[in-house]
Amino acid sequence: MRRRDLAAAAVLLAFALFAIIKALGLRFGTVAVPGPGFFPLCLAMALCLASIGLIVQTLRAVPAAVRAAPAEAVVSSAGARRSAVAGTLVSLLIYALVLEWLGFLLATFALLLFFFRTLQRQSWLVVVTGSLATSLLSYLVFKTWLGVNLPGGLLGF
Repeated sequence: MRRRDLAAAAVLLAFALFAIIKALGLRFGTVAVPGPGFFPLCLAMALCLASIGLIVQTLRAVPAAVRAAPAEAVVSSAGARRSAVAGTLVSLLIYALVLEWLGFLLATFALLLFFFRTLQRQSWLVVVTGSLATSLLSYLVFKTWLGVNLPGGLLGF
């Protein structure tokens, strides 16, 4: 598993470096008036940092042979991960289907409620405040700052 994690992180790092090189060839602009290279460069640098973090995390992780976890814990952990992946995929499909009808704010709020409560098992205070803050902040960034046309849905805005 460790070798696969390192390989995946290395591929991500290589892709990020390639994207950085290509993004540097585009006009950067400013924060107030971003050019065509602004977001690609920022995203490529974020991907680069994330892949370096994954490499460091993988190298620092204790090998599975040293941990000696009971077999039933490994099986239940694998089953829980499969359930989480299936839940994520199904919830994203439902999100895509109801996005136009509910609108961006309500659909995103509901999706985040599901993620925080079911998949992350957070307290209701964290679930509601985190979902509300993230939905509103992403709406403000995309609708107000970037001018993206988002579906209004039931709320109409």
